[in-house]
Amino acid sequence: MSPQPSPLDSLTQPQSIPAQPSALPQVWQSFLHGQSQALVQAGLWRTIETLDSAPGPTVTIDGRELILLCSNNYLGLATDPRLVSAAQAAAARYGVGSGASRLLSGSTPLHGQLEQRLAQLKGSEDCLLFGSGYLANVGTIAALVQPGDTVLSDRLNHASIIDGCRLSGAQVVVFPHGDLAAAEQALSQARGKVLIVTDSVFSMDGDVAPLAELVTLADRYGALLMVDEAHATGVIGHGLVPSLGLSGRVPIVMGTCSKALGSLGGFVAASRLLCDYLRQRARTFFFDTALPPPVLAATLAALDVIAKEPERGIRAQALATRLYHGLVQLGLSALPPRAAIVPLMCGPAELALSLASALRRDGILALAVRPPTVPPGTARLRLCTMATHTDAHIAYILDCFARHKDLLRRPPTPSAQPQ
Repeated sequence: MSPQPSPLDSLTQPQSIPAQPSALPQVWQSFLHGQSQALVQAGLWRTIETLDSAPGPTVTIDGRELILLCSNNYLGLATDPRLVSAAQAAAARYGVGSGASRLLSGSTPLHGQLEQRLAQLKGSEDCLLFGSGYLANVGTIAALVQPGDTVLSDRLNHASIIDGCRLSGAQVVVFPHGDLAAAEQALSQARGKVLIVTDSVFSMDGDVAPLAELVTLADRYGALLMVDEAHATGVIGHGLVPSLGLSGRVPIVMGTCSKALGSLGGFVAASRLLCDYLRQRARTFFFDTALPPPVLAATLAALDVIAKEPERGIRAQALATRLYHGLVQLGLSALPPRAAIVPLMCGPAELALSLASALRRDGILALAVRPPTVPPGTARLRLCTMATHTDAHIAYILDCFARHKDLLRRPPTPSAQPQ
């Protein structure tokens, strides 16, 4: 007897499916339309740029070259031939994808090698890789604290930290940015296990946390301190924690491979005991497909580069300082950089958009940062220097700002970000 045909037999051949209007219930159509219109009217609607080139110091969009001034590729490694070559070799040997979670289908030697190198970079006993910095923060915080515990979070922490705190179910105490007295007051009243979490370099204001003082507070109250080094690793040496001599005193150091290291992924460097616990309990680790081999090889190559060429981080910082002083001399409200981020405060979103548009006409890509990324009234251009920017790039950028400075009629000071 011949087998009965399966309903799936007709689906075995790839078919082109014509576009269909989305079958949304009316209440959802009204909601989405209303929300979209509100964002457009408030100047908060965002679009995604399509680059026709790699993200170097300049990029090509629609056939036109622009200076890229808003990238986290601080050391210019995303386009470095050594990283590209390493990724190509790994793809040829191991393929382009990992296929599954490491706990489900195993790991490549590259995963272990990179974890070992990152642990050494941060002066830690062990390290655990995640698919992104966002996943590292969310998964780690949610795994470490639960209802009945307390998390202290700086008001200007990254959204991934904020989301990890919320998902944990612990009591979240948000203390004013860098306010040690408020942090200590919260510590004195905290319940359960206590976690303090902070950025080292804050992504939107470009300043740094008082890490030495936070270490002292954590020790005094028996709290666990977690520091996000996403914007410091590779720019401020190996990071702010090791640069301040605090390796071993900060129990959890989180970082990313997607910024100064030019690749992709997040990691947590900590004790072997803590990393082993995260391997069992961090849902964003064991439910997520492992980083692909080409990415791992590229990151390993990046670590070789920053070890041999520490001047890259020094140059990125020097260019940021030069840009900041030039903006201040023009009478613009720029915030001083501690790494490679120079926030230029614009105030209302429409002013930031106007300035970004004027700069784009001059050949500079510096996109406006608006709510909800930053609080209302504190829209800004988040200007980021790269080690591969030239002195001529910075001079031209400052000339363009001089031409357009009158667009900023009332630059405000930054205010606290709601959590």
